[in-house]
Amino acid sequence: MATFPPRLRHGTGEDLVIDATRLLLAFREPITQADLAPRLRQFGLVLEDAGDDGKSAIPARVNHTNTRVWARTADGSRLDDERITNIERSFGDNLAWVGPVYRLASKQDRESLLCPLPNVLVVRESEALEGGRRGVTMMSRPSAAAGREAKITEDREKSRYLPGFRYFVIENPADTNAYEIREQMKDSPLDIRFESMPLIVPTAAIPNDTLWAQQWDMVQIEAPAGWDITTGTAGVVVCVLDEGCDLGHPDLVYSANGINLGTMSGDGSPTGNHGTACAGIVAATFNNGQGVAGVAGNCRILPVAFQNWTDVEVAAGIAFAQVSGAEVISMSFGWDPWDPAIIDPSILAAFNANVVMCVATHNHNGSITYPATNPRVIACGASDQVDNRKNPMSPDGESWGSNFGPAISVVAPGVLIPTTDRTGNDGYETGDYKDDFNGTSSATPHVAGLAGLILSAYGGLTFPQVRSIIERTAERVGTLAYAETAGYLSGPWNQEMGYGRINVRRALDQADVM
Repeated sequence: MATFPPRLRHGTGEDLVIDATRLLLAFREPITQADLAPRLRQFGLVLEDAGDDGKSAIPARVNHTNTRVWARTADGSRLDDERITNIERSFGDNLAWVGPVYRLASKQDRESLLCPLPNVLVVRESEALEGGRRGVTMMSRPSAAAGREAKITEDREKSRYLPGFRYFVIENPADTNAYEIREQMKDSPLDIRFESMPLIVPTAAIPNDTLWAQQWDMVQIEAPAGWDITTGTAGVVVCVLDEGCDLGHPDLVYSANGINLGTMSGDGSPTGNHGTACAGIVAATFNNGQGVAGVAGNCRILPVAFQNWTDVEVAAGIAFAQVSGAEVISMSFGWDPWDPAIIDPSILAAFNANVVMCVATHNHNGSITYPATNPRVIACGASDQVDNRKNPMSPDGESWGSNFGPAISVVAPGVLIPTTDRTGNDGYETGDYKDDFNGTSSATPHVAGLAGLILSAYGGLTFPQVRSIIERTAERVGTLAYAETAGYLSGPWNQEMGYGRINVRRALDQADVM
């Protein structure tokens, strides 16, 4: 695959090594996997699927979209330039570009596989002199490798939501791609980065088919007692930054229609099932005679939909939520190969604006994933039905475990959670609800909902004040001892449960002392 460099430098400084058996194909018009699969077989390719390795206890979901599809060689052979050229010729004008797949050099699992998009350059604004004109001019020079001029335009809408960066699209990546341009510009003053798209969707949910019709989770966190103080107010907006939400769901109420982060237009309609399930835990309508009750059932939801799950989309989603008036953001996902230099400025800006950010630790029974490791967010782990950290030995019988470590703040129920589903046949199940939503994906919106309740009852609190209330009123449950620990200011802590499992009644009862 001489078309692409064998190694690249990731934004964190770690090396990326090409996986010459895989490609990301991007199309100009939507294409179905059913139509695509037989055409790929002509070139010895198959669609990437969730069950490839058979090693993970956590069901994986490949990050296919209606215009971007991951493929690999059926026999594990390496792709060469001739085969890539034949693929390009076969699909003709509908094929926008072919992207290489890399993995972090230090990792071997599929979750470390990504495509640094060949048609995008993310340029640090402070280095793009004269409003970016000099940078664009330099990047538009003829490519030494391809001998052709790169056609580069700025997507101003995406730049608007990338604090400190500007977003440029290469219109002809087959002639001159992002890797070639960054290499040519390595001695320039510009800080040029890639937009990275993960092969595996980095959400922290584990849907299964076990029925569990009672909201045991709300009882365990003492939500009913807390609801005597407040069930949330319509003026407090919680952004569900995820796969969008079912805008017509009868049990969900929205502050606005949101946005699609791939196009920076449209609305927050579903690009998958995950967001609607998270939204129901946050704020399914309280006391309306149907479905389930969310933690903050009278707050409003701002739906923001990922299209491709890239680091640029994460950063833009956080910034969009902030400028759109969200006071809380629920983020049920995590992936270490995202570039923190692109995302962290949005987190910092939101933190400075007192937006409460709740992020899942993830479900690998290991170390916490980014961005939950950023100290300006609340890292949310999952507890089981007997108030321990969810682990493979939990009595629910599921083999996953909640990630844990130094960054953890609190835990919340994360197994067999009843919540909203996309209506009809579009969601995880037939009907409007799912009985058993799982993972730190289900734990995180409990914490986000609690933040919404606190802000509903006691407006004007800062992010550090809300965080302190959630942490110091958490119940120190579980079998692992808690201890006063240097650097952890909200009381006794341990690395599996943080400050403990959240408690709605205690948080709302004590919040007025701040």
